[in-house]
Amino acid sequence: MSEVAAASLLSMLDRAAPGFRGYTESDGNYFERDSVHGLFAAFSHFVRDRCAPPTVWSAVAELVNRVVGGPDADLDNAACTCFLENLASRDHPLDPFLRGEALAYWRRWCDGV
Repeated sequence: MSEVAAASLLSMLDRAAPGFRGYTESDGNYFERDSVHGLFAAFSHFVRDRCAPPTVWSAVAELVNRVVGGPDADLDNAACTCFLENLASRDHPLDPFLRGEALAYWRRWCDGV
């Protein structure tokens, strides 16, 4: 179980991409609202379905860069398997903003490794 509460993660994700909280509360969200995995899965759909400006991608990457490889293994797993894997593409607007372990995971997924 993640050390970060789902409510805290929801707040962080909503700060990175405003409007996400409303999306999670809508009928369009089919994912769990009380788990970090469900929130990251919903978040991948939320950002994929919107034409976000670079400032949003930068904020999202800043959050993901902090989480991936961090001390919370469950949160790391959720960010990787429920978010990065759902978006991974070398031409995705998130690609240039990723760093460190998040970028390494993203690139491995893009390359099919």
